[in-house]
Amino acid sequence: MRCRSIHLASLALAAIAIAAPLRAQTARPQITDAIDESKVATLPGNTTPAAALKTNDRGPVADDLRLDHILILLKRDPQTESDLREHIDAMHNPASPDYHHWFTPEQLAARYGVHQQDLEIVQRWLTSRGLTINQTYKNGMVIDVSATAAQIRDTFRTEIHNLTLPNGDHHIANMRDPQIPAALTPVIAGIASLHDFFPRPRHTQPKPIAFDHNEKKWQPRFQVTIQNDAFNVVSPYDFATIYNVLPLWQQGFTGKGVTIALIEDTNLADPKDWTTFRKNFALDGFKSGNFKQVYPDCKNPGANSDEDEAALDVEWSSASAPDANIVLAACGDTKTVSGLDLATLGILEQPNPPDIVSVSYGLCETISGQAEVALNDFEAQLATAEGTTFFIAQGDTGADECAPAEKPEYSILGINSGDNTASAYAVDIGGTDFMAQYNADVSKIPLSRYWSDKNDPKTHASAKSYIPEIPWNDSCASRLVFTDPLIAGNYSQAFGEKGFCNSSVGQQFFLFEVAGGGGPSSCFTGTPSTPGVVSGTCKGNPKPAYQKGVEGVPHDGVRDQPDLSLFAADGVWGSFYPFCLSDTAQGGTNCTAENDAVLLGGGGTSFASPAMAGIQALINQRYGKQGNTNYVYYALAQQQFAHTASAARCDASQTSGNLPAASCVFNDITLGDIDIPCGKNPKTGDFYDCHGAEKKIIGELSTSTDTDDPAYPATPGYDFATGLGSVNATNLFKSWPQPQAPTTTTP
Repeated sequence: MRCRSIHLASLALAAIAIAAPLRAQTARPQITDAIDESKVATLPGNTTPAAALKTNDRGPVADDLRLDHILILLKRDPQTESDLREHIDAMHNPASPDYHHWFTPEQLAARYGVHQQDLEIVQRWLTSRGLTINQTYKNGMVIDVSATAAQIRDTFRTEIHNLTLPNGDHHIANMRDPQIPAALTPVIAGIASLHDFFPRPRHTQPKPIAFDHNEKKWQPRFQVTIQNDAFNVVSPYDFATIYNVLPLWQQGFTGKGVTIALIEDTNLADPKDWTTFRKNFALDGFKSGNFKQVYPDCKNPGANSDEDEAALDVEWSSASAPDANIVLAACGDTKTVSGLDLATLGILEQPNPPDIVSVSYGLCETISGQAEVALNDFEAQLATAEGTTFFIAQGDTGADECAPAEKPEYSILGINSGDNTASAYAVDIGGTDFMAQYNADVSKIPLSRYWSDKNDPKTHASAKSYIPEIPWNDSCASRLVFTDPLIAGNYSQAFGEKGFCNSSVGQQFFLFEVAGGGGPSSCFTGTPSTPGVVSGTCKGNPKPAYQKGVEGVPHDGVRDQPDLSLFAADGVWGSFYPFCLSDTAQGGTNCTAENDAVLLGGGGTSFASPAMAGIQALINQRYGKQGNTNYVYYALAQQQFAHTASAARCDASQTSGNLPAASCVFNDITLGDIDIPCGKNPKTGDFYDCHGAEKKIIGELSTSTDTDDPAYPATPGYDFATGLGSVNATNLFKSWPQPQAPTTTTP
């Protein structure tokens, strides 16, 4: 049974009321007192945890050190901010006269920006302190300045110091929260940023492992001979088969005319890598697809160690939308500002901003700091107001998004599930793995049910159909890992002295924090009382209206993540992604399907986010710009999950091997979890959110330290492990709300 097309207005969206016409801006000046440098206010939550440890401090940087492109984020008065949020809701309501009437940055500034008088006061104050204003963005909410370290110290009353971390990494950072004249606090939200702890790529290297029966031991396994072994590398045509994209391609919906921008801090040394990837995997038959690199209002950053991230981003957005316009938008990092922020703001200021943006970098809220989190939220809001859909990779370390900053490779800071993706205006993409190998081990269902033992000679594809899914989780804390008799020997628990994480196999091969991310926003505002730990005045981002009333979404009052998930695994259950990179200086190699499968493969939500951006491009080709697509995703999910029988038919994690019904929009992942191992924090001696741990004994990250309550399991409906689940692209396309003539109401 095919899903029929429906109108969004008929989906019982309590989130969106039919809006009356909105008034023009009535904002009043917020700066009412004269600037008095003796009366200051602190901008809290803007000191990185590493600066709080005296052992890291190596003294101040030179006074004349130049810090370029520091971003001063402004804020609207509460009423204007409320009006804008209401207007954005109306932009996504088919019954509103504002439906899909997107803003330009200039229009947004004129209607919902800070008052011009306030803006001029802030600008004059900055220049009076000796700072150079490089530009005030057209959106009217961000000022780009440059200054020396001495000028920063004298203006914001905080020193910039050199730091050396225990692992030997060198950084610079402000040593205390910045301060500004109290008179300016109504309009200055924060300074992004005064340190160089930047978001990190959301991808991982392959981790295929197997038991060598000849050697009688576990060992890494890379002997991939393209699908003739247990490792089934996911080619673009495999992806298109599994997620039912092929019927849309066959109908001509290939992303033609739609622009997807991938936000990076590096370029590709050889742009032909994109072309080679398409040729190797038979995408070169789509003749409208094109690729270019742009540097929006910034210099070409060149290629650096993040080049593999840029390569997989541009290739996998094209893999699901092979006729789309693919744009790599890159700016280089400055000493204290991420090039990702500069590239995002720059590309959204262009005369024709992209239809879709995808960002595959991130960092947890407690390390990012309030100003950076607020800037990321503003960037996603700006994109949404312009009609641009803002996808972002949720993360690859389970329920502790801070784990990449931690050593050893397990959680020592507790549940840090919120990160700079926690904006209500971003679509967060989590990660799944395929269940075929698990079912083969446990239910004795042959892999041949899902995978052919031969590849198509042209596309290198071998997937036969959709493949049941579980949350992506490589760690010893994964219940599916530690109960699999062929992997772990069927343990009953991960934690404690008798748990799998403390066994020889678990410690050697599975003791790491590698899993799809998810959980509630936890420190969107406020300041941790313990650096890096959700504590103190931390508060999550309030729950957006579109998440309310959907089966499984908890009544926690905060933004929950992720929204959707797609395959993101790196090989533990037998599959991972290939990509092309020829730059040998960054680990590249000659790009063939065989070489990529072995040498240039991996996983991570870095693959899932651009791939979902590509699926959305097929919808945009038919319906135009969509802004924040969560309004539609959650409305469709509410309809699917509302009926028990329908929800059961869409179960995507059946040990019987059965597939979701052909009518499902979302493949509902119901088995598995994103739990990761945890242990003692060496700095504080505490076990944060860590159940079953003591001294050197490894525990599991848990919402309770007293009971086995892993963070977090997959359940029917929405869950923190995979959000609404993965998508059937064709059914999502067919169910997308049809445009309708707007109606007006009398105020």
